[in-house]
Amino acid sequence: MKKRIWLCVAFLCFNCDSGTGSNDNSNSTNSSALAVGDTFEGFEVLSVCANDNIDYDHNDASKVVLLSLFASWCSTCQGHVSSLESLHQQYSDQGLLVISAGKDIGNPYTCESWVTEFGASYIIANDNSGEVEQQFSIDGQVPYHVLIDKSKTIRYSASGYDQGTLEALIQTTLAE
Repeated sequence: MKKRIWLCVAFLCFNCDSGTGSNDNSNSTNSSALAVGDTFEGFEVLSVCANDNIDYDHNDASKVVLLSLFASWCSTCQGHVSSLESLHQQYSDQGLLVISAGKDIGNPYTCESWVTEFGASYIIANDNSGEVEQQFSIDGQVPYHVLIDKSKTIRYSASGYDQGTLEALIQTTLAE
């Protein structure tokens, strides 16, 4: 009986996403999931619910987009807001557009309370329908980050948050 319990615990721990950055850039769970090199056309489903004063046009070819998928109850996602805010502040003048698309908005945080509580001044969108998340087949592994270049090509797609890798790629992509 003890072996069976330990085996179950080990299996559960092995399959949990710690949010530290599993940057394999692949999605083996769904062969139709968008991956690095694919074109992302899914901006139309985003419903901006906070910081809508930011000029946002998904057809603007001068912007590099960092899309962060989160759940409002996710403590790791909450902890990453300051890093995303820092990227927004540092690179928005160079053409980076940071957009966070959240699910379970209202449980516990609304868009407005997410902005107030965690200090996000970048675009917050509501993805309660899961339409954006489903395009990447992330199976609830939030936070999940996608970097989309000016031609809408996905340059980075991974769960967790690897700040060094992501920031270096942002710099390279903005310089292109």
